[in-house]
Amino acid sequence: MRFIARTAMPRSLWTSWIFLCALTWASLAFVANARSGEGAFASADDDPGTSLQDIVSANDSDKTPTTRPGIVKAQVQAFYAARDFRLVWSGDDDAQERVAVVRQALEHADRQGLRPSDYLSDLARWGDAPMPGRDAADYDVALTTALFAYALDVRMGRVDPLKVYKDVNLPLQDFDLADGFATALRHGTIARFLEELPPPHPGYRRLVEALARYRGIAAHGGWPTVPSSAAVALEGKDGKPSSLARRLALEDSTFADTADPSDADLRESLLRFQRRNGLEDNGKLTAETLKALNVSVSYRIQQIIANMERWRWAPRAFEARYVLVNVPDQSLEFVEDQSAKLSSKVVIGRKDAKTPIMRTEVVAVVANPAWDIPDDIAAKRILPHMRHHPGYLASKNMVFANGSLQQNPGDGNVLGRLMLDSPNPFGVYMHDTPDKKLFLLSVREKSNGCIRVEQIAPLASLTLGGEDPDDRIIEAIGTGETQRLELTQPLAVYVLYWTAFADDDGAMEFRPDRYDRDPPLIAKLGARAEKPAKSLATLDPSTE
Repeated sequence: MRFIARTAMPRSLWTSWIFLCALTWASLAFVANARSGEGAFASADDDPGTSLQDIVSANDSDKTPTTRPGIVKAQVQAFYAARDFRLVWSGDDDAQERVAVVRQALEHADRQGLRPSDYLSDLARWGDAPMPGRDAADYDVALTTALFAYALDVRMGRVDPLKVYKDVNLPLQDFDLADGFATALRHGTIARFLEELPPPHPGYRRLVEALARYRGIAAHGGWPTVPSSAAVALEGKDGKPSSLARRLALEDSTFADTADPSDADLRESLLRFQRRNGLEDNGKLTAETLKALNVSVSYRIQQIIANMERWRWAPRAFEARYVLVNVPDQSLEFVEDQSAKLSSKVVIGRKDAKTPIMRTEVVAVVANPAWDIPDDIAAKRILPHMRHHPGYLASKNMVFANGSLQQNPGDGNVLGRLMLDSPNPFGVYMHDTPDKKLFLLSVREKSNGCIRVEQIAPLASLTLGGEDPDDRIIEAIGTGETQRLELTQPLAVYVLYWTAFADDDGAMEFRPDRYDRDPPLIAKLGARAEKPAKSLATLDPSTE
């Protein structure tokens, strides 16, 4: 490195050189600001050693790349780096219009089941437009960070499903937030960008509408408690509308709009309530019906929000053909071109052998399947019988093969005559069952996790792309031997967990939270997960 002495330069020339340098820097700053069209960053009162890039790149110990704040920060950094660290939210009238659009979305985040305070708290110190310079830069980064946090939450979910449940296997979503927002900014389509963030499915939109409706009920005091001594009668002993009538009217517009209703109208409303809640529709105030009636409106709101979150975990678009299993509803649908071609009851896993939440693919229909018995099931459910009954294996058509226990094909095989082979980490499949009486039960939590399908033959036919009955399936079953009928293209299967959903008319339906999955998710979302009163949850049906 060389050092050049400046002592020989005349003082007047030195002064002129300094002035020229200052003028040059000022000109460059003016050109940069004019090119950005979004205002200058620094003022005479600002720290000259700080820049927008410094603010964006500041190290935050709590924002590691694997945390949600860390992911947001990385997206914010990528966004500003791609635009040469120019301001977004101040400098001209267009910027103020952008601010208004974004702040409106953040202020109404509750419509999406989110909390506005999660995004607005860091912006509270700016009551008015920020001052030019450092204040404007701080505001810019704060608003972009709030927007990106909201965008990720409403697009992909606030929480990682694996942080709530261990038995989840759903595909990861791809969302380049920084690039998506930059594109919207360039084209002036921020409003559309915000509108397209939530899941596009009708099921999600209906929950958004229901959330507003149930919050309205809560704002007016909720609904009355129906005592266990209540009768299915329109009026109480005091001659006023009974608690049951008032309770049902808040969720049943048909009953609420009926002029001069009768006891028969009330009973019809009760039957509709039972069907909407997945209960036996007998028109009686059974223990389970009372329990459902007396779940508070605040908890129903929490359930709606929890199910909105689960929608965010799902893909934004389903395939043209797929199978959808709703575990709490104990039902299955085969969907083609957005229309259900088949509906079926299913048997699901017991509470100690939960059916998981997952996406998988059917690759083959297996006729006369053999059951490869998992070691844990063999140890818990078969070995104890073997100790007391030496001929137990033979009576169940079971043998040891390749070092493990297997049940051969036959009438008593627990897989029945058909199985849809869909490899997955949980070893959970859709299949037939020899015990058809299970489908007559209202609570069908009877399997080791697999999904037993009442309409298995029609489902297998649709899976192969044919009509029911499919001659290939009939012929394969007739051989009595295990045969695989390979699919030309895999068929997607979604095993999901909806405890709250709305029908085509917008009426809310709730299902029993069979595996108690709602409370931990509600807690992760930041709410206190209240539960129905034990006195109602443990009523003996025999007392009704």
